[in-house]
Amino acid sequence: MKNTNKSPYHSNSSPKKSKKSAAGSTRRRVLTAVGIVAAVLVLICLCGYLYVDSLVTQGQAGSLTEEVVSTAPELTRKTANVLIAGIDYDVDDDGRDYSEGLGLTDVILVACCDFENNTLNLLQIPRDTYVGEEVPTGGTGKINAVYSHGPDEKNRISNLATVINDQFKLSIDYYVTLDMNAFTDLIDLLGGIEMYVPWDVTDDEGNVIHQGTQFLDSSHVEWLIRQRHMYQTADLGRLELQQYFYAAVFKTFMTFPMTDLIKIAPALVQYVNTDYSVPEIISMFAWLQSVDKANIGIARCPGGATTNINGHTGLYGINPETLAPLLNEYFRPYQDPVDASELGLPKNLTFPSGEIAAEMNYMADLSAESEE
Repeated sequence: MKNTNKSPYHSNSSPKKSKKSAAGSTRRRVLTAVGIVAAVLVLICLCGYLYVDSLVTQGQAGSLTEEVVSTAPELTRKTANVLIAGIDYDVDDDGRDYSEGLGLTDVILVACCDFENNTLNLLQIPRDTYVGEEVPTGGTGKINAVYSHGPDEKNRISNLATVINDQFKLSIDYYVTLDMNAFTDLIDLLGGIEMYVPWDVTDDEGNVIHQGTQFLDSSHVEWLIRQRHMYQTADLGRLELQQYFYAAVFKTFMTFPMTDLIKIAPALVQYVNTDYSVPEIISMFAWLQSVDKANIGIARCPGGATTNINGHTGLYGINPETLAPLLNEYFRPYQDPVDASELGLPKNLTFPSGEIAAEMNYMADLSAESEE
């Protein structure tokens, strides 16, 4: 009698897989594929990060040395001050080069970031500010030459930071410098900017940009902010116009998608020197986008054109008596107030053409929306 119970090991047909086994196999293949894709994306991001990180350098600016006074450690989670300097390596408007090719800081801003109250205040220091005879300036007496003529030839940003420490009694925690020669390229990277122009701006050749909200490309922006001799108050008028420009730039960055920023970052950072790390830059950008325009202010140092001092001309004098209350209210959110007598600025200056008052202007008031 034949044995009809065949052993499975001698079967001519393969056993059928269960639906559960097939589904598990499919999941494993999917998970493997996802894992490979994720690994590739992580590798790409890491390579991109390392590439951008390699471009973020301190360059000629160097570092903030131990001599620079920074914010007290117990306050660093609440506030930080950032020194922002636009460095012009060309000769000045009259064909002179006082920087010996090392650059003049023709834009000087101190940004007080209050992380706890989500506010940002900018102090606009005029480039022609008189800093006194004891400060090395190459014979000009102006703050914009401190960067190139200070004693520290390796860490030039510290030359400027220490003067701000001494004369304004403001701490400096980070810095960002921008090559003004690459200014037009930066505007192009942003795709142009929308700016409210507060009055008609013209030059001797009849070129004009009219009052109102304008969308400006790089060539128009450069022409606009470099206008000087058309103003009765020369640089003072340009300083006021620059506030509208800063408002436009901040508005652009505050609405700039993070994905687009990542795309232009490699091109952007080549014009910038900073002691910020890439993660810190991303964190600051994210924080900036969270700040309401109504909480972003900018103030020019109160004072005005001053008289000829020791052969120096074209000077801007700051009035310590009116500056001190401004600094105490907007730039020392968690520090004790500082009296005018404690500021290291030159005292007893006169302003024959009048004096600019201590006033905080807010980005919301300088933006296009508030004027339309």
